[in-house]
Amino acid sequence: MKPQNKKDLIAAYKQRAQIGGIYAVTNTQTGKSLVLASADIGGIRKRYEFSVLTGGCFHPKLQQDANQFGSGAFSFAVLEEMEKKATQTDREFMDDLEVLLSLWLEKYDPATLY
Repeated sequence: MKPQNKKDLIAAYKQRAQIGGIYAVTNTQTGKSLVLASADIGGIRKRYEFSVLTGGCFHPKLQQDANQFGSGAFSFAVLEEMEKKATQTDREFMDDLEVLLSLWLEKYDPATLY
């Protein structure tokens, strides 16, 4: 790879829009959900898909059910996406995601959450 092309690729990566959001991993057998926030919703989706492909467990809170039902017993859903503004710091972006997460958690019955 030419040095200039590599610099262009790095610059383009740094300029990309950062998309975070709220997501739910739901056990299709029990109906229980794990609802979390992530600053990189695309990366989290890929991590989930990889864990399903390899038969692993996506999150420690799901381990017991993954052992009982298998990794294929879960579904992944993006509940809401949020784009990081150019003026936001990483901390401000995560603070906004945490507020959004608390709003989403209010919509769930605590008995159905991990």
